[in-house]
Amino acid sequence: MQISLDPPANGETAAATTASIQRALDTYHRQGGGTVTLQAGRYLSGSLTMPSGVTLHLAHGSRLVAADDPTLFPALADHDEKLTANARSGALLQARGAEDIAITGSGTLDGGGEWDAAPDWQTAQGIFRPAVSYFENCRDVDFTGIRIVGSKWWTLHLRRCDGVRIRGVRIRSNWPNSDGIDPDGCRNVIISDCDLLCGDDCIVAKSTQGDPCENIVVTNCILETEKACFKLGTESRGPFRNIAISNCVMRGDVCFSLYMKDGGIMENITGSHLIMDTTAPFPILIDAMPRDYRSGLPAGTIRNVQLSHCVVRGNGRVWLEGSADAPLENIRLSTIDWSMDEPLPENPLPKPLGSARVILDPARPAYEREPTQVIAVNVRGLRLEGWSLTGCGATRPLLSEA
Repeated sequence: MQISLDPPANGETAAATTASIQRALDTYHRQGGGTVTLQAGRYLSGSLTMPSGVTLHLAHGSRLVAADDPTLFPALADHDEKLTANARSGALLQARGAEDIAITGSGTLDGGGEWDAAPDWQTAQGIFRPAVSYFENCRDVDFTGIRIVGSKWWTLHLRRCDGVRIRGVRIRSNWPNSDGIDPDGCRNVIISDCDLLCGDDCIVAKSTQGDPCENIVVTNCILETEKACFKLGTESRGPFRNIAISNCVMRGDVCFSLYMKDGGIMENITGSHLIMDTTAPFPILIDAMPRDYRSGLPAGTIRNVQLSHCVVRGNGRVWLEGSADAPLENIRLSTIDWSMDEPLPENPLPKPLGSARVILDPARPAYEREPTQVIAVNVRGLRLEGWSLTGCGATRPLLSEA
């Protein structure tokens, strides 16, 4: 079954448009499922709830825009504000416990964050910023072909979802905290053929409530940001297992990063055939250090990680660090072609923290002073194979260990 909605008449309120679209979605849900199509035009809306069995199709030229009205966006969920700030603002699209739902088409989801109006990070923490989507405890979820712009917060946030396919999605945003895709405690996720330009991390898997994040594949994507292109962890307590990224182009800052800060485990993680065009001092970073050195709590464990067949262009290096009581284990970095056009600076930048809420021991050694391409601190079972270093920094040693 299908139903098409025409754009609202001039003067129709966002509340009325929200109610009209929601009625169509709910009608098809009661009738056993179907597709609601938004025809070409602009739809200013509050939060919409996706019910089971329903596809929202955005036809070419359609634009679903988040209204700047907090009363039209019910609060999302409880968050630990020590880990995740400003995360209760609602979402343009939300779903809870739904099955077999999809967002498709060549139209646009617009979070309302105009490119030229992006505030600084501190200002952004105090203003209304809905996510573009928040799906919780859902099964069989599809995002296919759509364009997403103007996200003010995490763009596609999926929590405890099973069976997620995100294909051919294009994201453009520059606001603080505007992550691209956040599988949060999700299982069986495929992200492919996407083109992401984000104001924060492009693809970042999390476990904010301690749920397992496992069986995730990322492939054939273009990822660009001044933060992290691909990241696992921070704001995370649960396990990460069986995660692979391949055949991607990464441009900007940190490219491949694993951060275990709050307990848990990361294991069986692979990256292959990646092109990294980076400006970061440490574009490849694997870090299992506690969020706060004074807490006495373990950071967790990272083991069985392989990164291979990568081309890196930039003056940065690799940082690998575990703790003395839980070292990184079985890390393999092979067939890396790295070129740089500047020597190591006299005062190298320190290791990135990975989050705004990390406190390192000020008395710890300045490992960044080691003039090597790979810095390894508390690592057991490290293998470096088939490296090629060219350019101004090619004479620096490959490895220093502590």
